[in-house]
Amino acid sequence: MLKDGDIIDIDAEKGTMNVELSDSELAERRKAWKPKTPDFGSGALWRFAKNVGPARNGAVTNPGGAGEVRCYADI
Repeated sequence: MLKDGDIIDIDAEKGTMNVELSDSELAERRKAWKPKTPDFGSGALWRFAKNVGPARNGAVTNPGGAGEVRCYADI
């Protein structure tokens, strides 16, 4: 929903990222937003897109230790 020229405030110490737009402007952009169709239907990018998690969770391709049900290494 962001556009070129939007001001983004990033605070690395607090771990926050905010855009300087009003709630009404964001709501208007949200209504007009449509998801982009991928330019690929197979290959490495397609496989990655099908297997990677959301960016807010680190964009990892596996669930991590909490999601593992079996350990394959004797550490």
